[in-house]
Amino acid sequence: MVNTKLEEQLKNCQSLLPDQLSDIARSKLNETYQIIRETDNSISPVQRKIDVSRTFNKWWVSTAAAAILGVTLLVSGFVSPAIADALKQIPVLGQIYSLWGEKNLDPGVQQAEDFITNVNQSVTHGDVKMNIPTFLFDGTRILMNITTPGNRLASEPNSPPSDANKGAVDKFEVLYKGQPLLWSYEHMDGETASSIMVQVLNTYYEPSTTTQTVQFPDQFDLTVNVSLKGYDVPFEFVLPVTKSTPFTTLTSEETKHHDNINLQISKVEITPITTQVSVEYKTKPGQSVEEMLTSIPSKYKGANGGIALQFDIVDERGVQLKPVGAHPLSESYNIRFEPFKTIPSTVTIKPYLVVSEGQAPAGTKGLWEDNNMVKEYIPELETVLSVQ
Repeated sequence: MVNTKLEEQLKNCQSLLPDQLSDIARSKLNETYQIIRETDNSISPVQRKIDVSRTFNKWWVSTAAAAILGVTLLVSGFVSPAIADALKQIPVLGQIYSLWGEKNLDPGVQQAEDFITNVNQSVTHGDVKMNIPTFLFDGTRILMNITTPGNRLASEPNSPPSDANKGAVDKFEVLYKGQPLLWSYEHMDGETASSIMVQVLNTYYEPSTTTQTVQFPDQFDLTVNVSLKGYDVPFEFVLPVTKSTPFTTLTSEETKHHDNINLQISKVEITPITTQVSVEYKTKPGQSVEEMLTSIPSKYKGANGGIALQFDIVDERGVQLKPVGAHPLSESYNIRFEPFKTIPSTVTIKPYLVVSEGQAPAGTKGLWEDNNMVKEYIPELETVLSVQ
């Protein structure tokens, strides 16, 4: 039976395509159309009737199919403004645009469209089909979206473990060479909670030890295991990850010394999505970490006893980047900032202490300009790196 709604959506998208397409792009589109139609035909009339009653979307088959088409268009690199506007009106694809586009609060991800990789892997257990349609790897972090159409991945608020939470995420694990990595995720589609955005950092998850970072190669396999409540078997994915962005690395072996602090900014990594700074506090020969921390004046220490220095990064024009995510406190760690709009000639890493905190205005979400924070810069510990 032909799904006329689906065919109408496909024709509308096709009508907006340019006349001249590469053979590769045309081939990818033809494959996508076939997947869409096969996906639609695999859903029984009974299941369609059930899905119509769900608040997720009564046309979830056709909209999810259109989303697959839209992702294919995105990564093929020929999305015109007309196509983009049309695709944003399709509910599921609108969510993907929110994930990778202007509604996302991460400045780097807002401009990620040119670097998204289409993987479209899926695993089905029982009545739940989990899909990883796209991801992005810029050399410093991995971003991916995971969807389960018609299934709620978030537990119902204040509800006991029961069938009400069946299908919600119970355990999440990301492995590189068998070792767990640090990750975080957030729901990208509001109350339906059927899609999540996952960020995976190049840091091993070892809470009992000093943070250890991973030097990812340009290509590798990543294992993602997701366990859902009410399902005995985890959803397991093995993703072939390939770096999809330009990458500039600045390195330094210079160590700055002040007030018994031996600070080395060993590396700055610059991509169109992320600027990442690697911070290391060095011990003297024969000195333990505990002895090093004891020798440092108390004003430099945080509540957990670690060194509480924070860092700004500016280019030669004085352009300062906003940080993305939390600022860790340990002897060795990475700090992520928004991307530079253009590759700088030099970058300066400026350590500082927070004298008094600012406070975000009520209702503020994401990054905000902290004009009320008072900083005490430590110029003796500044590091300048040149871009070759």
